[in-house]
Amino acid sequence: MRKKQTQKEQNNMEVLILDSGYVPQSQKKQTEKGGMLLSFLVLFGAVGVLAGSLVSAFSIRDERLWLLIPGIFLFSLFFSWFYADRRLDSRRIYGFLAIVILYMAVCFVLQNRITAGFYQTADFVMSRINQVYHGNMRLYGAYESGDMVIFWLPVLFPVTGLLGAGIVRRRNWLLILSILFPLVALMMIAGGRPGNLWMYFLAMSILLLFTAGRSYFCGWKAGLTALLAAVVVSVPSWCISMPLAGVEIPAIQRGTTRIQNRLLQSLWSFLPKISGGNLQLSLEGIAGGVDNGELGTTDGVFFTGVDALKVTSVQRPSETVYLRGYIGETYTGNSFEPGAEENFQNAAAVWKTDGDSTIYIQNLPFLRTMYYEKQSSGKNAGESESAVNQITVENLNANPEYTYVPYDAFLNDVYQISNGDGAVCGQSRQEDIFSCYWRSNAKEILESYRDGKDTSGVLNDTEKSYRNFCSTYDLQIPEKGLERLKKECAEAKEENHWGESETGAEMPDWAVADEYEEIRKYVVKRLLRDCSYETDTDKLKDGQDFVETFLYDTKEGYSMHFAAAATMMFRMFGVPARYVVGYVAPQELFSENADQTYTAVLEDDNAHTWVEIYQPFLGWTPVEVTPGMETEFVDQTEEKEQSDRVPEEAKTETEEEEISVSGFAVRIAGWFTGHLADILKLCAVLCLLMLVLGSGIKIRAAHRARYGVGEDPAEAVRAIYRYICRILYKKGMSKDCTAADGGTIRFIRDFCPVFTEEDGNRLQKLILRASYGNEPVTEEERLWMRQLCRQIKRSVRGKKR
Repeated sequence: MRKKQTQKEQNNMEVLILDSGYVPQSQKKQTEKGGMLLSFLVLFGAVGVLAGSLVSAFSIRDERLWLLIPGIFLFSLFFSWFYADRRLDSRRIYGFLAIVILYMAVCFVLQNRITAGFYQTADFVMSRINQVYHGNMRLYGAYESGDMVIFWLPVLFPVTGLLGAGIVRRRNWLLILSILFPLVALMMIAGGRPGNLWMYFLAMSILLLFTAGRSYFCGWKAGLTALLAAVVVSVPSWCISMPLAGVEIPAIQRGTTRIQNRLLQSLWSFLPKISGGNLQLSLEGIAGGVDNGELGTTDGVFFTGVDALKVTSVQRPSETVYLRGYIGETYTGNSFEPGAEENFQNAAAVWKTDGDSTIYIQNLPFLRTMYYEKQSSGKNAGESESAVNQITVENLNANPEYTYVPYDAFLNDVYQISNGDGAVCGQSRQEDIFSCYWRSNAKEILESYRDGKDTSGVLNDTEKSYRNFCSTYDLQIPEKGLERLKKECAEAKEENHWGESETGAEMPDWAVADEYEEIRKYVVKRLLRDCSYETDTDKLKDGQDFVETFLYDTKEGYSMHFAAAATMMFRMFGVPARYVVGYVAPQELFSENADQTYTAVLEDDNAHTWVEIYQPFLGWTPVEVTPGMETEFVDQTEEKEQSDRVPEEAKTETEEEEISVSGFAVRIAGWFTGHLADILKLCAVLCLLMLVLGSGIKIRAAHRARYGVGEDPAEAVRAIYRYICRILYKKGMSKDCTAADGGTIRFIRDFCPVFTEEDGNRLQKLILRASYGNEPVTEEERLWMRQLCRQIKRSVRGKKR
């Protein structure tokens, strides 16, 4: 008995010397049990937090979702045992294959219910996508209870298995993040926003896993210590910061909102592609596009260069092309609502219009211009060249609710007009072709007949009737509110005697046009003098009036602010005006094509808002009041004054932006998000290269460790012997076998026929000398040991005991 115990101690001593990873058996079992328990708890918590975050992010509701908790518990328990039990080390691959086969069989049997659960979950996800991105994805409409759990459980099973590989089997934080990060990223891209508590739990889980995986000491102890420290710090901080949660910090809000919008815009171009065409987004869903007349609903407006429209003109553009989209009539204090179609139809019932009165009124400027153009040409009309142009508008990514129509254009009967004389509804086709006149040509032709010539006729009678309609509904001013603006406009109107005739008779159209021009100059000068251009604006607070807040409080804004204020000012001066949102194409943007046409691609920053006023005899005319855009409509004196002032403002804005940390951060974020696709490709290539390089380094390090490369010959011999023992252990050699008692030598002989008795004696002496002897091991002996290892590897390959 004593002899056997002494022999066992010698064996343990040899193992201790030859294997630096030796741990006493009793301590090893105790450590394994504690690690398995902690691993199970962490795995259960990580999967539970992930599932809870997804459910919270998309507001998923089902009365049986509580069944996920016991399911996650059982999955975590199973995989903790599967990865931690060392008895499965040599059979784990077969167990894994069995699990895969069983999993596929269960999915096959329950495929109908799993599919139904997928559709139910997809409805919640698509609803959130439509809400966040203003998409139009059609829901599946699957609402049967119970199937959602049948879908979630098969999804969570492999997720638990993958996370268990990085939590239980080996604490590898890179493997864990490679699973968690894509899931969380996809959740955020789809518009999912988990509750604050779930986000907190998710952050704490990642902190725990990262700390445990990076610790060189006891992993779970370090991870739990870091988690406890984080909780101790975060909970009091949360309690302290709660009173400040409702306090607005404009600088921080602006910066974060701009970065958030830029990130959303960077996703905008490829989200429809990965949805298989089911998700059709529009620019207004991420700011920078054509909205529906709402005012001050976002913190500023931001652009990233998304293509919106493609405009092609047969003639070389001689002016800025304005393409009308949304048209607002009724001002509510925080929006411009479209006009009532009933009012238009009641008025149009007595007009002399052919066919659809809505289309007829839209075509009226074009028809009257063409009529007078032919009148001026006389009998040689067939020999003279007409001023009619042809413009093609192709909708690339603009808001599909509208058809974007140039001024003085002709529409055929396929188009539908919303709200009587409002916006032209969007069409199923992407390309629209319009015959139209340039605004300057139409104005010249119509003014030549307005001033002093006979203006009788059906077309002109209809124009007068429609003019009276506009004077009724497009001069509307709210009874309450805008008190400061009403007072200012009343004083200016009285001072300049606008709307007053010297004889008391009705003013002729040309006189009205001259007065409108004076009013236009006043409005433009007033806005440019007292207000500045700024895209980074704050949201409109509840109870505030958008126009008055802009004119008298903030005094800064972009085209939406200037156009809204100008619309109300024109109305108070007695000029029919409407609020218009669409796109502008400066003539410099057009480039000549090979077929002698001219094309411009309008991006999201070409989305614009302006005011249009109804000029007697001419019809609706755009008026530009936004700084930097209004030069087309001003005389030389105004242009000089503005050119003297704008560079100074631009310089000030540039200097402020350069010294602004938040602005610098936003520009960096904008560059990254603008090149997101290229960055993702580069990251994928770098990850692949790092994977290949890391694998090569790991293989090389393992090779050096096996053969003791770089070590002295004695240590190299011991390393090679450890490697030989690991090979033989896999073939069934008992771990009690040692070189001292000859057990290892006998086992090698059974597998390696070329291994002679002389080789066995030499190996036994060499191992003992390398471990205990004082004589040095030579380089020749190291090479012999390495060659022997290779022979043993070749011999045992494919053999079984």
